[in-house]
Amino acid sequence: MEKDKKLISFLITHYNRPFDLMECIEAIKKINISNYEIVVCDDGSEDRNIKLLQGYEIDKLILAKVNQGLAANLNKGIEACDGAYIIYCQEDFVLDPKVSNVLQECFDLLENKKVDMVRFTSNCQFNKLITLTANISLIPKFSFRNFLLNYYQYSDHPFVTTKKFYENYGYYLENTSGRYGETEYAIRILKSNAKIGISNKKLASTIIGSQSVLVYESIYEAKEYKINKKVIIIARAFRLYLELILYNKYKRGLATYKNFRKL
Repeated sequence: MEKDKKLISFLITHYNRPFDLMECIEAIKKINISNYEIVVCDDGSEDRNIKLLQGYEIDKLILAKVNQGLAANLNKGIEACDGAYIIYCQEDFVLDPKVSNVLQECFDLLENKKVDMVRFTSNCQFNKLITLTANISLIPKFSFRNFLLNYYQYSDHPFVTTKKFYENYGYYLENTSGRYGETEYAIRILKSNAKIGISNKKLASTIIGSQSVLVYESIYEAKEYKINKKVIIIARAFRLYLELILYNKYKRGLATYKNFRKL
């Protein structure tokens, strides 16, 4: 490795949640590692919040004049990272200090092309995983045991990867609302040959009480439907498989989802 090159770039995306961001940064500082940089990419936050950020221990603070959405914010942040590895973390997550115990396994797997990305947490539990190391497993590209969950192999929850991942599989689709963009990218990854790993134990968690910015993206109020939760999960899975069939990686876009950012 080059003498001045950082081993890890911690990339944190931020929008008007400065106190969550502080918790996120403090958690990183508790990890037993050195030779890293903290890169914060802000997506047009209010001036009062920017002033707070400018007082934080941040190596690189990338600012946007206007809010451009999570995808654009991520893309700018990735370009600004100089580390051999990128650990991505939204500002409403904190990394567990024990993540340092698995990083070398992650790096080895990435270098040996056994995985292209390793996730540190998931909201769902995969029924089928393939053991890679003592602490890391591979999410199968497709498994009938994961039939309702295959789509969820990619998530914008905390993970480690390299810039090469984006050169190979594409950057994030800009000018989209958060949910639309994440879904499009998840379909893109599912249809690719990207290998996604996950830590056997959760090594990241959401900050208690943090309010997701996604709730403000839709002009429609959330409606409550009295439908069995299992039915919703099954219907969503088939909807995503339909998206997978219809997906064109060159045109990029979803057939059954609405991009609220264009409204």
